[in-house]
Amino acid sequence: MWVLLFCLVMASCQYSLLKSVQPDPASPIHGHNQIITYSRPIYFCVLCGLILLLDTGAKARHPPSYIVYGLKLFSPVFLQSARDYLIVFLYCFPAISLLGLFPQINTFCIYLLEQIDMLFFGGSAVSGITSAVYSVARSILAAALLHAVCFSAVKEPWSTQHIPALFSAFCGLLVALSYHLSRQSSDPSVLMSFIQCRLLPKFLHQNLEESAADPLPKKMKDSVMDVLKWDLIVCAVVAVLSFAVSASTVFLSLRPFLSIVLFALAGAVGFVTHYLLPQLRKHHPWMWISHPILKNKEYHQREVRDVAHLMWFERLYVWLQCFEKYILYPALILNALTIDAFLISNHRRLGTHWDIFLMIIAGMKLLRTSFCNPVYQFINLSFTVIFFHFDYKDISESFLLDFFMVSILFSKASELAIFFILTF
Repeated sequence: MWVLLFCLVMASCQYSLLKSVQPDPASPIHGHNQIITYSRPIYFCVLCGLILLLDTGAKARHPPSYIVYGLKLFSPVFLQSARDYLIVFLYCFPAISLLGLFPQINTFCIYLLEQIDMLFFGGSAVSGITSAVYSVARSILAAALLHAVCFSAVKEPWSTQHIPALFSAFCGLLVALSYHLSRQSSDPSVLMSFIQCRLLPKFLHQNLEESAADPLPKKMKDSVMDVLKWDLIVCAVVAVLSFAVSASTVFLSLRPFLSIVLFALAGAVGFVTHYLLPQLRKHHPWMWISHPILKNKEYHQREVRDVAHLMWFERLYVWLQCFEKYILYPALILNALTIDAFLISNHRRLGTHWDIFLMIIAGMKLLRTSFCNPVYQFINLSFTVIFFHFDYKDISESFLLDFFMVSILFSKASELAIFFILTF
C-alpha cells in the first residue's frame, strides 16, 4: 500500500513535467508559467534526497553524536525520527500541492537563502535570486577566510598571560569585515556596473552615454564609490584598534568581572536609548501621561518659521547609539570571542572545526546586527544573561552561542507576532 502511494506521488510529479496543471494555487501568474512546471519535481527530488541521506546516517555503525543544550544531535534515533517525518510529509505531497502550500521553487530558494543570510550571518533582505546568491556567497567567503585565520590561532593551547598575535589579527579582521558587510547592499547590480565601468572601457563609454540621458545611475555609482572609500579607511582603523585591544589580554585578565560590567552597561544603555528616551518623547508616554515629557523647543509654537532647534536629549540619543554600536557591543562580543577561543584551544567540545565555525558564525552575526540594527539587542542580551546565568545555567554552552541562539529565536518570534497582528 505504501509503495503504491509512493508511486502515485512520483507519477503526479512526473506528470507535471509533461503537462503543467493549471490553474495552480501556488502560481501568481495566470496562464502559461514555465517555473511552476519544475516546482513539484524539484521538491520531490529534494525530499527524496534528504530521506536517503537521513537513512544512510541512521544505519551508520559509528555515527558522530553531539550534545547541544541537552539535546543529542545526529544520533541514530534522531536521524531515524527525522527520516520518518519526511516520509510522512512526502506521502502528503499531492494534498499539499493541491492546496497550494508549496511556493514556486524560485520563491522558495530566495526565501531560504534570505533566511540563511539573515539568521546565521546577520545579513539583510534580498530582492531576487541573484541578490540572494550574492549575499550568501559573500557571507560564506568571509566566514571561510576567518575560519582559516582562527584555526591557525587556536590549534595550539595558550595561556591567560599570552594571546597569540594571529588570534588578535582574527579579531581585527572579524570586526572590520562585519562593519563592511553591514554597510553593503544585498543588490550587486550597482557594484557590478561600477566594476565593469572601471575595468572595461567599452562599458565606460556606454555608461557615459547613459549618464547623459539619466543622471541617476551615475549618482548611485558615485555613492557606492564614496562608501567603499570610507569603509577602506574605517575598516583599517577598526582592525588596528581591535587587534590592539585583543592583544592586551584585558579580556582574560579581568574575567569574569569585565563581562558583568559589560552586561550591565549594555543593558542600561540599551534601555535608556531604545526604550526610555523614545517613550519620554511620545505624545502620550506609556499611554497615561497627557503630554510628552521631553519636548522640543517648538512644541508650543503654532507655526514654526525657523530651523528646528536641536535639543540636548536628541544629541544624547545620537551619542548613546554611536557608543552602543561602535564601542560597547564590539567590546562585548570580542570579550566573549576571546574567552571562547581560550576554552576551545584547551578543550574541544564538538571538535576544533565545529567549535571555530560556530564561534565565527555567532560573532559575525552579532557584530553585523549590532552595527546595522541594535534596537532590540539589549532585550536579547538581557534575556540571555537572565535565562542562562540564573534559570538554566546547566544547559548553557557559552555566552556567545547563547546570545546567538536567543537572537534567532527572538527574531522569528517577532515575525510571528507581526504576522498575527496583521492577520488579526
